[in-house]
Amino acid sequence: MKNRKRFFFIAVIALLSGTHVASASPADDAKSYFSSAEAKFGKGDNQGAMADYTKAIELDPKLAEAYNSRAAVKFSMGDKPGALADYTMAMELNPKYADACNNRGSTKAEMGDKQGAIADYSRAIEIDPAFLPAYINRAAVKLDLGDKQGVIADLSAAAKLGSLGAQQWLHNNGVSGW
Repeated sequence: MKNRKRFFFIAVIALLSGTHVASASPADDAKSYFSSAEAKFGKGDNQGAMADYTKAIELDPKLAEAYNSRAAVKFSMGDKPGALADYTMAMELNPKYADACNNRGSTKAEMGDKQGAIADYSRAIEIDPAFLPAYINRAAVKLDLGDKQGVIADLSAAAKLGSLGAQQWLHNNGVSGW
């Protein structure tokens, strides 16, 4: 009789602990993998970060931040087309994701698609008019294209947002009144 009670007790405990584990949602698990991936990427463990971002996406295919971050890993590993695809997915999942727009713009610029880059930076600025990196990045592409007036306009906006580098560039190039 004692063995039967003991078995029943152990079985109940096992069921309860199994129920607790099963109650965690895939979205919660995805966030855990995402956090783990962020830590691994920060330590330079690109392979580990890639695996964890991919698992987070498998668990929550609508987690735009995981696509954006996995794209950064892909880019750092030289997979620019893969990065472009993940940034695009992040933007599709969250059309108001200025950071993903900016990042895709940088990827396009690196791949030689200057006009596509400008379009993505412009979209980031439309989403968040105070998003400083998009002004700076768009100015850099415009500089490459020889559009000095466009550079001045973007760096003037960046200077108004507090960019000391933009202020210095404008000052060094004789631009005042921004």
